[in-house]
Amino acid sequence: MIQPVYLNHPTCFAPDLALNHSEEAIKMHLPKRGKIVLPVMDLMFLQATGNYSWLHWKDGQRMLLPRTLKYYEPQLPHALFVRPHHSCIVNVRYIERMERLYPDKGGLIHLRSGVSLPVSRRRWLSMIPLYKHLQAGSV
Repeated sequence: MIQPVYLNHPTCFAPDLALNHSEEAIKMHLPKRGKIVLPVMDLMFLQATGNYSWLHWKDGQRMLLPRTLKYYEPQLPHALFVRPHHSCIVNVRYIERMERLYPDKGGLIHLRSGVSLPVSRRRWLSMIPLYKHLQAGSV
């Protein structure tokens, strides 16, 4: 089970922890919970739902947070997370394969959990290097 670290708790060791792109956590403020730190290594993908975002973890848990993907995108390590579509951000460590649907269309990203997420037509070209790394097995 994912457990947040409450920064305003007296036993917290790093009250000013913010995400450095080499770090493994996201710092955020939740209205009823205060400041929390969440690990990103277990975060499989984020999915947009209006002005809210679902965070999906590798153990199957989900967390609905009141922010858009635009808020989370700069906080995530760019080496680990890609945004293949306006509706999702994906951790590349959990991508099993990518599939092009039609030559002039986008595609799908298939995660190890069995979830399939869209890749937009415009972002498919920027995903090609990742696709080649996945085929070579180097991600």
